Amino acid sequence: MSGRVPIVVQLIVGFSAILLIILSITGYYSYRISAEVVLGKTAIYLNESVNQLSGKVDVNLQEYDKATQLISFSPTLQQYLLRANDGLPGTITKLELEQFMSQQIRYIAVDSVLHVTDLRGEYYTSNTIISMLHPTEARMKVAYDWYETVERSKGRMVWVASSAWRYGEFPAFIGARQVNDWERLEKLGSLFIVLPVDSLERLVGEINLGTSGKIVIVDGFGKIVYSSDAEEIGSPMDESLLAQLREHPRSMFEWEQDGENVYVSHAHSEYSGWRVAAFIGADEAVAELKGIQRSITVIGATGLLAAFLFTSIFAWTLARPIAVLAKRLTRLEKGFVRPFGRVTGNRETAMLYDSYNQMIGRLDQTVKDLSEKQISEKQAQIVALKAQFRPHFLYNSLNTIYWTLINEGQFKTAEMVLQLSDLLRYSIQPGSDLVALEEDVAQLRRFIAISRARYGDKLQTEIDIEPDIMKERVMKLLLQPLVENAITHGLEQVKGRPWIIRIRGTREGARLHFTVEDNGVGMPQETIDETLSQKPKPEVSELMHSGIGLSNLRHRISLTYGSDYGLQLGTGELGGLRVDIVVPALSERPNGANGANGAAGASNATGAVGADENVKSANDGTRKGAGEEGGMRHDSPGENKA
Repeated sequence: MSGRVPIVVQLIVGFSAILLIILSITGYYSYRISAEVVLGKTAIYLNESVNQLSGKVDVNLQEYDKATQLISFSPTLQQYLLRANDGLPGTITKLELEQFMSQQIRYIAVDSVLHVTDLRGEYYTSNTIISMLHPTEARMKVAYDWYETVERSKGRMVWVASSAWRYGEFPAFIGARQVNDWERLEKLGSLFIVLPVDSLERLVGEINLGTSGKIVIVDGFGKIVYSSDAEEIGSPMDESLLAQLREHPRSMFEWEQDGENVYVSHAHSEYSGWRVAAFIGADEAVAELKGIQRSITVIGATGLLAAFLFTSIFAWTLARPIAVLAKRLTRLEKGFVRPFGRVTGNRETAMLYDSYNQMIGRLDQTVKDLSEKQISEKQAQIVALKAQFRPHFLYNSLNTIYWTLINEGQFKTAEMVLQLSDLLRYSIQPGSDLVALEEDVAQLRRFIAISRARYGDKLQTEIDIEPDIMKERVMKLLLQPLVENAITHGLEQVKGRPWIIRIRGTREGARLHFTVEDNGVGMPQETIDETLSQKPKPEVSELMHSGIGLSNLRHRISLTYGSDYGLQLGTGELGGLRVDIVVPALSERPNGANGANGAAGASNATGAVGADENVKSANDGTRKGAGEEGGMRHDSPGENKA
């Protein structure tokens, strides 16, 4: 007893564990939901930011596009390029053309340059301070992989990342278009506008992504036009990252960059082909979530401490009265029978104390009842011993009747008495619950013979059982109740035609399959369902009846073989009720598979020998005499031998 855990400790530990699990689950799902909310807000903010930035960039590029389109179709540039391509002197000089270009670019963008090339390889620039690294078309075709796209665009603007020269090379982006004759739409040359990357800074600066955030703009060729990290400008974007951008066109995704996890959201421009991507560190994205996590932890710890204190007080108030009652019960063994006085506490404790007081008050009466019960049990044992002589008396009486009938020449009636004697011996004598199938079939034949004596040739039976399963051990009285049920409930209501009962038995692998069907009135589906669902009846009258009922038989099969086995009811080929029984073939089981039933059967069989030795010998003698004198043993008409 000293090693057992007190109920107070069990209650405290149990309730604390339950509360801890509840708080843990609540905290986990609260954190998870909060994380989803925070990441959702982050995704919305990033998507809105990149969409706004992409829209602003498109607006600026489209303004440059419209301005350069007006320049490319201006009469001044058109006439000059037409005459220059034909080798004719222009109406204005090259210097005047470049001055015209300077005037036009001044209204478009500061710190930019307008660059034009003709078909002869000449180029014209609006700014002598800023210039393109490769001014002629020949050099452009070699240096720029995007130049062929400009020619294929037929005058539509192409925007790309590049670099220019101003006291040294610096990052820039270029808008390039083909200049066409506005009358014949033939190529006259190419026009380029070069803008420094710094012009995009004012657009990007309006977005706040924290200390770890970054904005990257990539052109349609995968080259970085702008980046918050200046070292990345002009370099190609990582191919795997670019593939992810194409795979997630409208959603935020997680990406590992320089060993750190970041969230990426981007927008793609149908006009320029550029992609604007926003990067924000995972830690910074969930910075708000960490505060929520700390709050959940503090609230959970406080709640757990308060719950532990409450549980301890509650457990003590609940366990103390039980401990007092247990102590009183221990002292009761020593003769201390004083009841409790005033009972305090909750209702359940008061009920326990009242029950204890009532138990003390009725203790004397309980002792008297136990004494009377012991006397009754002894009397029951005496009655049981007397009951053992009844089968002996019954068999001797049947034996006397049999010989009386033989002496009077009533051999057919004597045979019926002999069949009845064997049937009763098989049914009620003690023995194993499992018998050979041939014994159960023999019992079935006895019952059919007696039934035929009552119903005559109207009752016809067909027994078709495979010979190789006759030695299989099956549950005692497996088939007779089904035949009796068929006669009583299915055939007795049939008038004007023969009664047919068909019994079959086959082996199906490791199982035995038996069917009993008749041509009676059958059974409605509602009755079938009710029969299969009802519990077996424990009344003595039901159990002693030779046809113990389909529900009781189903219960016996389940108890003997397990819940996987039983019987099924349905309509047979003969039109009446069909009963299917499937049981295991015990000969194919390992030794001891039916250990419990086998042991019980062996024990019962041993006890059966001494109880009925003389009766069995007498009946064996009468059977032999009946066969010699009267020749009354015969098979039922219409019956197939098994």
